[in-house]
Amino acid sequence: MTITTRTSFALRALGTLGALGLAGAACGGSAGGGGGDDDDDGPDPIPACEPAGAGGFTFEKIATWADDAKGAYSFIHDDMCGPALGGIVEHAVPALGAAGIRAGLAPIVEQCELNQKWGDVTDAEQRGHEIVSHSYTHVNITPENAGHEIAEAKSVFDTHVQHPISFIVFPYDYFTPQTVAVVQSSGHMGARAGIRDDNDGFMRPPINPAEPSNDFAVEFDVWPRSYSKYALFFPEDVLSVHAHHAIEKGGWAMREFHSVMPDGGDESQHGFGPIEVSAYQRHLKFLADAWKKGVLWTAPPSEVLRYRHARMACGASVAGDQITFDTSNPDCTKFATPISVIVTTGDDVPRIDGTQGGSTVLARKLGPKRFSITADPTKGPVSLTGCSNRGLEVEPDLPLPAKPSPAASVCAIETIRGAGSPGKMDDLERSPDLLQLLPNPSQGDGRTGTWSWYPQNVQVGIQTDGAGKVLRYAGTNVGGWTGVTLAFLGGNGAGSCYDATTYQGIRFKIRGTVSATDELNGKVVVSLVTAETQSRLYGGDLDGEGGHFNKVISVTPTWQTVSIAWADLNRPTWGATSSLTAVAKGKLQAIDWGISNTATSFELFIDDIELY
Repeated sequence: MTITTRTSFALRALGTLGALGLAGAACGGSAGGGGGDDDDDGPDPIPACEPAGAGGFTFEKIATWADDAKGAYSFIHDDMCGPALGGIVEHAVPALGAAGIRAGLAPIVEQCELNQKWGDVTDAEQRGHEIVSHSYTHVNITPENAGHEIAEAKSVFDTHVQHPISFIVFPYDYFTPQTVAVVQSSGHMGARAGIRDDNDGFMRPPINPAEPSNDFAVEFDVWPRSYSKYALFFPEDVLSVHAHHAIEKGGWAMREFHSVMPDGGDESQHGFGPIEVSAYQRHLKFLADAWKKGVLWTAPPSEVLRYRHARMACGASVAGDQITFDTSNPDCTKFATPISVIVTTGDDVPRIDGTQGGSTVLARKLGPKRFSITADPTKGPVSLTGCSNRGLEVEPDLPLPAKPSPAASVCAIETIRGAGSPGKMDDLERSPDLLQLLPNPSQGDGRTGTWSWYPQNVQVGIQTDGAGKVLRYAGTNVGGWTGVTLAFLGGNGAGSCYDATTYQGIRFKIRGTVSATDELNGKVVVSLVTAETQSRLYGGDLDGEGGHFNKVISVTPTWQTVSIAWADLNRPTWGATSSLTAVAKGKLQAIDWGISNTATSFELFIDDIELY
């Protein structure tokens, strides 16, 4: 078996309160916009303003994003307090502090209590990070349990944190209109409940608009690459590609992380999808450099949500040396947060300072005669002063890595080559709650893949049948095509390839019934998903959509063993794959058992899937 794959920065310019967000006034930092040393003495102080005439001040606009950045970016570390997620505190929080970046951290109430981790939560909040809810027990949130998982979780969180919880992350990305309504009614401001699976990172990346139109349906992408829908990018390119998209489209990108682990660590000991600390630090440096360049603002999710509302609800004007705000729109007060007012000066002074209520606010030079003043409109007017010495300023010539390009094939990024045995894929002999365990404990010869199904409202689970356990897959009046899928590697859509050229085909046991109104009555379509036939939308190489190599089989109420040789699979009959003549045995991704969209009911039992 072989595999092919590609395998402390300190920001000192933007203040002691995490100036990549807008937590407060920035009164520290080096005049040039950033440094790179690693000592812990804190940010270098900005020297006091040496007053100079600015030649007058003129209002330009309220910036779409902080400091007139072209786009915004947030990321959240899910599952904080989990028993294998210590890397969030041990590695992520220190790296974030060194980079001057603040994130959203999403603990699970039950895990914080069981593992006595509330101290980690409060410490992270004191360091400027936003604490967001990840539910009470991390189960699929349904209308039946939403009161406990959403409302009660918020109540418990609010007894431990300084700032009441305002954002929630749905476990397993599972939500319904009813559960989103509970999020709204229980006092949250927003939710990560966007549907990421219908995007195409090439044409329709998951970028949220600058307008506050989807507070409770924020779209996002997931680390690791194997759970991203943009699997044609190499792993670290997946990290930056949506930040580039946000800059290009003037929108807001969101990233989901879990734990951070030491380089070369055992992934199985660090929870779901950990990222190595060096890759994480490189990503943070990219974000910090993008801020210094003036093109991307990174901040916790609720801060971005508030900014979107406040910059549209609040007004601003400049008269003489003073910025005056219009807070008559109720949303200006409801979403009170610092917003960036762009002003120009008559003379090209090196710096201007802003003072509000006796405190200095964040002021930054964007270019010749052009400045950003960031202040909370609800705290009164801001007085402006020209300065002859330099302060905070963007670095427009700072180089950033180019937007990454996709690979020629996901198989070039990751391919596992099978030796020819053992052929077992899944015998289902495990506890029902471990159905989707990753890596799959039954798979052999380098395979790790788990189960998935579509749509989510079908019934899929492990149950006892005689002396053993089997997979049950059932539904009634689903109203569309449905299927249950076993991946060769990771989850279906992981963008990984399994080379099964040493095998002859697939074999499995099946029984059940299918009631349909078309020619597929009593039948199941068994499809072999390969990178060649899978849309890049779901982790393949195909620019478009098409059918897979398949075999239609009849099912009976009694068990039968079905063997399908690669050569016996039917060619795809529709879409961009209809011209293919032979299955790409070196690019296997999943096996799918599909049911017709005309089916009124079905119940299948599947067991002992293997390659032979």
